Amino acid sequence: MRMAKNVGSILALLAAAFLGGCGGGMSTSTSAGSTQAQGNIFVVGTDAALPSVVSFQVMVTGIALTNSSTSVSVLTAPQTVDFSRLDGLNALLDLTAVQAGTYTGAQFMLSSPVIGFIDTSGAKPVVNTMNGTLTTSTVNVTFAAPLVVNENDLFGLKIDFKLKDSIQTTNGQINGTVNPTLTIIPVAPNTPDAEIDAFYAGVVSVNVNGGTFVVQGPHGRQITVLTNNQTQFEDGMSISDLDTNTIVALSGSLDRVTLDLIADDVEIVSKSKFVLDGLTTFVNPGTGPATSIDEFVKAELPDNSGYPLGQIGTFALNGTEQYRVRFLHLPITQLLFNQSLLVPGQRVTIAGPLNTSTNPPGVTVKRVVLDWQGQEGNWAVGSTVIQAGNNGSFAFIDNSLAGVLFGGQVKVLTTNFTKFGGGLSGLSDLSGTQPVPLRVVGLVLLDQSSSKPVLVAGRVEKLGS
Repeated sequence: MRMAKNVGSILALLAAAFLGGCGGGMSTSTSAGSTQAQGNIFVVGTDAALPSVVSFQVMVTGIALTNSSTSVSVLTAPQTVDFSRLDGLNALLDLTAVQAGTYTGAQFMLSSPVIGFIDTSGAKPVVNTMNGTLTTSTVNVTFAAPLVVNENDLFGLKIDFKLKDSIQTTNGQINGTVNPTLTIIPVAPNTPDAEIDAFYAGVVSVNVNGGTFVVQGPHGRQITVLTNNQTQFEDGMSISDLDTNTIVALSGSLDRVTLDLIADDVEIVSKSKFVLDGLTTFVNPGTGPATSIDEFVKAELPDNSGYPLGQIGTFALNGTEQYRVRFLHLPITQLLFNQSLLVPGQRVTIAGPLNTSTNPPGVTVKRVVLDWQGQEGNWAVGSTVIQAGNNGSFAFIDNSLAGVLFGGQVKVLTTNFTKFGGGLSGLSDLSGTQPVPLRVVGLVLLDQSSSKPVLVAGRVEKLGS
């Protein structure tokens, strides 16, 4: 099927579906035998992107809350994080119990950075890597206002790793030096900064009558998920369709008391116990039904399944795959995204059985899911077009990796459902004679009227305000 020529006619449905709720969480418990009052801290991470960088993997060895007399860890165990994978989105890094008290700052400790960058000079993009050299392994941040952790309550830290300021260049070329530049800010669990845009996990057990199920996400953490009559399931499915072969994508919110995840959306990503997440770099052929796609693979679930991460893989398509748009429960999905509507720069999840007998392992593609992604760049001066209210468009000079794959400027479509932030009250605020730095979160679609990608915006935020 082909996408409608007038993309704008379906924007309201897209935005409404996206704004239905984004969140995520992990369960934890207070340390056994502790006699000190404790609260709970969740840690989310995001990034500020750098063009051409496809991965920035670093070992996070510690995150701690600090004051004049104490330092309290909020990281359960060291973990490798690919900050470029976050693409301007919020991702949950950890959740742990900490001593109640007042904290004036935080400390972030890291090691072993590896930088992956894309070369688009050939017929198809390829990835090169280099080991980075840190100018410091410890970053200390002082909060603008003290963080007060109360007993039995939930609080958060948001880590924004600014890749474009951290990864150093010489004459426009990455030189391997990493000067870690980041912000760490306290957040409340009911604010936009605390939202988790997607949480992938494998189902461990299901209690159909109780409306709950338990999942295991990255690093082996188990989470209890609560559903109710407000929870939306993909394609009319229900909790009874879940089993231990299922991997799901979740959105929702943390219960401040139990720390369980109250689900707004439950989407079945795989029934084959395996998914890959990444960015499409090449579509073959360039028009019509694709017979294969190249994807830079950023993550897999379960962890350490054997598929090589940080590389571009080629995945065959034959038209029998199911095509989905993340958290879009509408019958028009096939008009928006199908075998003929793939385009470089889309964030895509691939699901299907993994064959580890080949080298590299092969994947028989069963599902292809288009996911929301965040892009950073600048509003192009004079490009705003307002049809009515916030219905309209503007040109966006995309400084993220996807912008390299787009070939530069991309059109952003907005609606009255698009959320504006960072000092922007609406589309009309994108005006003036100077570029405006922005983060745009939305879906990348192929507009067949122009044969170019368009970014359908769920959120538009001004940066640096």
